[in-house]
Amino acid sequence: MVTDKYVIREQNASLVMEQIVQHAPISRASLSSNIGLNKATVSDITKKLLEDKLIEEIGIGASSHSGGRKPILLQLNKKAGLSIAIELGYDFISTMVTYLDGEVVFYNKERGTFITKENVLSHIASIIDKYEKISNLTTYGIIGIGIAIHGIVNDNNILFTPYYDLDKIELYEELTKLYPYPIHIENEANLTAIGESTFSTEFNNLISLSIHSGIGAGIIIDGQLFTGLDGRAGEVGHSILYPNGKSCPCGNKGCLEQYCSDKVLLEQLKDRKQLSDVTPDLLAELYYAHDSIVLEIVQQHCYNLSKGINNIMTFFAPKVIFMNSSVIRRIPEILSLISDNLESSFNKDIIIENSSLGSKASLFGATALNIRNFLNISHLKIMNAE
Repeated sequence: MVTDKYVIREQNASLVMEQIVQHAPISRASLSSNIGLNKATVSDITKKLLEDKLIEEIGIGASSHSGGRKPILLQLNKKAGLSIAIELGYDFISTMVTYLDGEVVFYNKERGTFITKENVLSHIASIIDKYEKISNLTTYGIIGIGIAIHGIVNDNNILFTPYYDLDKIELYEELTKLYPYPIHIENEANLTAIGESTFSTEFNNLISLSIHSGIGAGIIIDGQLFTGLDGRAGEVGHSILYPNGKSCPCGNKGCLEQYCSDKVLLEQLKDRKQLSDVTPDLLAELYYAHDSIVLEIVQQHCYNLSKGINNIMTFFAPKVIFMNSSVIRRIPEILSLISDNLESSFNKDIIIENSSLGSKASLFGATALNIRNFLNISHLKIMNAE
């Protein structure tokens, strides 16, 4: 059974912790003023949080304009626990371990590992076992395990995975039998949006477009993840770009991701130049060498992708769209090429930019879920994670 012993249960304590996380270093008087609780209540709550080693006193602040005793400042005890985040790609595994403020303790990406329902539990077990050995260096040990899945996920249940068979295993149920830690399983693109919302921007209306073997969109509306019916929202890769076009594993024909995912772009280059293997680095090298075939392929890629982005803009009107793509990270000029194809007045003032979290975006999102659950904070903002 999964334990919930880590959760801060009392609502006022959650409000105090949220303020400490977002505004540290902060005094008890400022906490009282910001939340609207009396000073005695705040003092009792912070005393308990200190006893539980969730926060720490870090020194003396400046006195107020009226003088008086200088306040003692408080901050989150980031080393109270470890968060484990895992992304399961169809041919890779990424792992990130952080403290409670998102500071990265360990990161690794293992390519060439093809994930199946038969081997997924052993891969996850090897990761968890490794960090259980060092978890006793913190007060609470492992506070949660967040897992990013490339497919549709609803309430920790994997419903559809087009490029591997993880929808054929009850992964959440199996993991909760094996481990006492809170487990969070979520769609990869949704997690990139949660990661951006938590760690990289103050905006509360955003889209995170995740482009890899497929194309997915994480949608944050008024600070909350929008998932739609059964977690299906954001599957923009399965919107129709060309009616009766290429077949897609989802059952449709002409889906957006069959024309402008990173995987398709690299395969096009491989076929056109008759290469044995193509990587994003090679694509970028040929692009900046002004290879005519690469320039042609990239131009068409940007045209197709801009149609999908135009639809996202008109449907949701976000303040910002974060692009998360291994190709775009290497060729940022693609953003300008996409913008050149976005001529509608509906697109005015919508920002399109590369994700500053890059390939770790979904891992930061999984980290955010772990920390939210552990600290019982619904609106988590940590802008200094590295």
